[in-house]
Amino acid sequence: MKMKITGIKTNIFSSMHRNAKRNWLIVRIQTDEGLEGIGEASMLSSDPVVIALLNEWAENYLVGKDPLSGQVHWSRLYQDNIGRGGRLFSTALSGVDIALWDLRGKILNVPVYQLLGGPYQQKLRVYANGWYTNPASPDQIAEEAKHVVSMGYTAMKFDPFGKIAYTTISPQEAQLAVDRVAAVREAIGPNVDILIEVHARFNVYTAVELAKRMEQYRPFWYEEPVSQENVSEMKQVRDRISIPVATGERLYLKFPFFDLVRNEAADILQPDICNAGGITELQKIGATAEAQHVMMAPHNTNSAIGTVAELHLDASMPNFLIQEYHAEFYEPHYFEVIRGLPRQEAGYVSLPDGPGLGLSVDDELLESHPYQPLGMSERGI
Repeated sequence: MKMKITGIKTNIFSSMHRNAKRNWLIVRIQTDEGLEGIGEASMLSSDPVVIALLNEWAENYLVGKDPLSGQVHWSRLYQDNIGRGGRLFSTALSGVDIALWDLRGKILNVPVYQLLGGPYQQKLRVYANGWYTNPASPDQIAEEAKHVVSMGYTAMKFDPFGKIAYTTISPQEAQLAVDRVAAVREAIGPNVDILIEVHARFNVYTAVELAKRMEQYRPFWYEEPVSQENVSEMKQVRDRISIPVATGERLYLKFPFFDLVRNEAADILQPDICNAGGITELQKIGATAEAQHVMMAPHNTNSAIGTVAELHLDASMPNFLIQEYHAEFYEPHYFEVIRGLPRQEAGYVSLPDGPGLGLSVDDELLESHPYQPLGMSERGI
């Protein structure tokens, strides 16, 4: 008798860092032989709605199915013509997909990166996020950046534009943003990379003008300078500045990423494994990007589950660039509720070596950090 899926169980736990509180939704696919695959379907909001969709899928499709047929399950769930499309749908699909990859690795007793074809590298470069106060004076953020370097990081991302600028920006706020970038560069020296986050705020001419003022500080990339949904505007910015353009954290499934690549609108793609379709879909996005020598740097505000899922995928992609890593800026239980996330050392993390994702859940500790209702301002960056 083949192993069969018997249901889906979900849990939510929470934590916070300097700029935000987070809830993370864990997806646990269970089987009749006692093995369990864990995934993540974190929206940063509306988690009860995601849970309702997952329960519907379990009852109407997944129960009784073979857990080894992951691509088939992904495609059948994608064809659900009621929910198909959008962040909610693709997040639920991501959680199921990640859990099935973990489960297949456990059944076959190999790490997920081996199922993906093997690792190109055993250590993966990461960049710090979640480390800075927003808004902050140039001097304050420079001191915070020095601390990040002292932790071993060789790259860090931050949003220098404060919280009030949208579409355009006042001359005073623009100068303050440039001053923040200048202060960080002076504080950390020439050999640590600065990644500029824009959060899709600006119109084309504002984004271009600000980038040109910051080019002298050699940013590693310029992230979401304009709306991620407007490929034409993104291409206009990319064509007019000398900083690489990154985008994709709020795009879902392979199709918008294909448009970005086809139209030469971005240098770096940033799909989030917990929102854009899981390991199965991000592998396809990565292959699409590779065909045009576009790099992959997955977005990550996830728990250890989503983070480690991305590490397995990163290791298997020849066009992997760098991985976002918030983990060390959350409360300590971030590393304890889900055990097995590699720690950053000298700006890199090593691959986990256990079967599946190589993670385990501390259920007792999980229950002591329950779901927290969050307002928009508390979700942070």
